[in-house]
Amino acid sequence: MYTTIKTLFDKGYNKTQIAKMLEIDRGTVRNILKRIENGEEIKRKSVESILDPYKEIVHIKAKQELSAMRIFQDISEEHGYTGSYDTVKRYVKRYKQSNAKVYMVNSSLPGEEVQVDFGYIGKIPNPMGVLKKAWVFCMILSYSRLMYCEIVFNQEVKTFIKCHENAFKYFGGVPKTVKIDNLKAAILEANFYDPVYQREYEAFSKYYGFLPIPCRVRTPTDKAKIESGVKYVKNNFFKGRSLKSFEEYEKALLGWLENICNSRVHGTTKQIPKEVFQDEEKETLQSIKPIEYDFGIWTTRKVNVNCHISYDSNFYSVPYKHIGENVALKVSDKLIKIYSHYELIATHLKIEGKGQFSTNNAHYPEYKVKTKTQLQYEYRQKMLEIGPNALEFFQKVLEKNQNNWGKPIYGILKLKDKFGSEVIEKACKRALAFGSIKYQTIKNICEKGLYEQPVDTGVSLISNTETDIHRPLSEYESLFKLKEVK
Repeated sequence: MYTTIKTLFDKGYNKTQIAKMLEIDRGTVRNILKRIENGEEIKRKSVESILDPYKEIVHIKAKQELSAMRIFQDISEEHGYTGSYDTVKRYVKRYKQSNAKVYMVNSSLPGEEVQVDFGYIGKIPNPMGVLKKAWVFCMILSYSRLMYCEIVFNQEVKTFIKCHENAFKYFGGVPKTVKIDNLKAAILEANFYDPVYQREYEAFSKYYGFLPIPCRVRTPTDKAKIESGVKYVKNNFFKGRSLKSFEEYEKALLGWLENICNSRVHGTTKQIPKEVFQDEEKETLQSIKPIEYDFGIWTTRKVNVNCHISYDSNFYSVPYKHIGENVALKVSDKLIKIYSHYELIATHLKIEGKGQFSTNNAHYPEYKVKTKTQLQYEYRQKMLEIGPNALEFFQKVLEKNQNNWGKPIYGILKLKDKFGSEVIEKACKRALAFGSIKYQTIKNICEKGLYEQPVDTGVSLISNTETDIHRPLSEYESLFKLKEVK
């Protein structure tokens, strides 16, 4: 009615004429024209749909990516919907269109990014001539679209890393980032915001200086270039091709890469990948390491109280602060690297043989690795603090026992904690007067209170070269005030 009145009025009919033609009141025509003049939008009167009570359920199921037929079946059987399938189909189509995701074009600078993935290609002969399940590994430079492909028979970490190295050699350099699918070979936990990288792949990426970036789960647009690349090599090279040996496949694939894949006009860029790579991208790649990555095996060990871990019946030191901790070992042909929470804490040359120790003294606390001279000086100063007789006692012990002086002096210093410096000084003076330089002598003097007894100057002291074992018994009696032996 609104549209008809406006159309007739625009054609020059007056209000009275319009009212007669439409058989309605002139006032109604006047009111509608006034509302149109004021800019009021003409709206269709809403009509209730048979699907209205079920729309919330339809939305949930559509987000689960169920088909319109499946949604129709579910709401009919489970919720009593009595309308037609076409009604559901039209509504689901409109709903998905209105909620479709918008994606930006992911542009890359030259040398900035490659994308990698595997594609299953069925069974082909392996190098031994046995039919085995096979995959094609693909790496594509996101800027030039130059692609490298290689046939593999597993997706293990070592294979994955070796394919990367072969691709880098093919390109003649290393990109800044490698965008990977959430492969078990590279990613242990599919979390885009905090990925737990497979330890070996992480070490490999650091060695070559690129940043690995995992794609988001169920987001094919993150890796659209490699998705298309894998599909292309499977359909254009492998599909319908049956060769007799692995060597024939390998040679044919390399020729296909050179003469077809990288020499064609690319469907998206409308340029030839090989030419774009040579002209714009090759020089932007990082240089390749002259020595290939040293692949190793990983294992864990617990750090013992002696600051060592055991591997293959040999022992390797670890900083003492990691005692009791489980650390990770990367074992290669020549080296053993030890990590704590992804941080390298020790490196050792791998020991040949059994029962051997590789020890870095810096892994011990400072007091455990002092030189003999440092220890002698430290203990001498402590005995000097007690007094001159204690210092003389220390020097005589050192002269007599060059290799076993530490324990008696340490014992005397422990006695000082109990009896005090003054008592130890007097005890050393008495022991020296009787020619004894034994810890047990000092201990007996202190415990029996003999340090207060006067020294009998009439007693003949033995020479410094004599040992206590040759001293007359009478001297011991005077030393310890023993009762007369009967």
